[in-house]
Amino acid sequence: MNKAKDRKNALDTLFSGGGMAGMVADATAPRPRLSSGAIGAAEINLIKDERDKLREELKTLNTQMATSDNVVELNPEQVQPSFVADRMEVAFDPAFEALKESIAETGQQVPILVRPAPDEDGIYQIAYGHRRWKACRALGKPVRGVIKPLSDEELLVAQGQENHERKDLSFIETCLFVFRLAQDYPQTLIVKAIGKDKSLVSKLRKLAATMPEEFLRVIGPAPKIGRPRWEEMASFFHEGQLAPNHEKAIASLFALDSFIELHSDERFSEVLQLLQETPSEMEAGSASSSGEIAVAAHTRAAKSSEWLGNKHVLVKHTGKATVFSVDSKTQSDFGSFLLKELPGLIAKFEDTKGEDA
Repeated sequence: MNKAKDRKNALDTLFSGGGMAGMVADATAPRPRLSSGAIGAAEINLIKDERDKLREELKTLNTQMATSDNVVELNPEQVQPSFVADRMEVAFDPAFEALKESIAETGQQVPILVRPAPDEDGIYQIAYGHRRWKACRALGKPVRGVIKPLSDEELLVAQGQENHERKDLSFIETCLFVFRLAQDYPQTLIVKAIGKDKSLVSKLRKLAATMPEEFLRVIGPAPKIGRPRWEEMASFFHEGQLAPNHEKAIASLFALDSFIELHSDERFSEVLQLLQETPSEMEAGSASSSGEIAVAAHTRAAKSSEWLGNKHVLVKHTGKATVFSVDSKTQSDFGSFLLKELPGLIAKFEDTKGEDA
């Protein structure tokens, strides 16, 4: 049996049902001839139908998993992540902190999906539920999961579709996930895994390939940054490299603690702004001007922001304003407290001004 048929047959039995069949196309199967104008529409309709079907199956699966007798408690230390990473690691993730707090208070409501690790007895590999697993591990709690014997292809499709349905991945994380999959798997599988047509899959892969992964990891997932701005960022790269002056300026920026402490959306904005403001090598004219650009990058980033308290308030300084930000998800009580106290603080400030006069 050839590899394509192996994938198809394996997917037919995914989650003990036939509903997932056909998620990986059989590349060797004969296809009806279509006119050139109909090919694109037919493909889009097929993808949409499969996506709608898969959406309902995932909802049903999650409902079954939440109440299933097959849910077991696993030692987090015996669980490992998927063999293809889909997320970027960040030093401080407010959404993850909120999830951890929720699990600490009310328990893990939705199990994760794992398979027995192919080459390690007693070890399980995650298809999806990475953040739930990490939260349970951080809390020292067992992680609730369902164990399914999945092939590599089945695991990747389940992983990609779960992220797509939950809209958990940012645009650039999706690009990197596609790029990593493309190293070992056909485009047909990637199309099914992320629920996008092959044209968009190709564009996502090429965008991720334009910039070094190390560069992207420093910026982070940037959840609010979409395709147009990432394409603008990518336009500064040629064959995976920045121009020398841009490279020096970015290296100086990346070296700052104040830059690393920024939220990844803000890091993206700082980097793009610096690339836009930094002259090309010909415009800069000399190595000395490159040095001045790097110093300017240090100065601007150093003044950009700082945290107060245990990441209670982010203070961002610009040339025109000082902005105080409180994360409404992780610090909602503190935000309410500040709103109540602000009138008193303003009155106290006004009294101080009167005394100085």
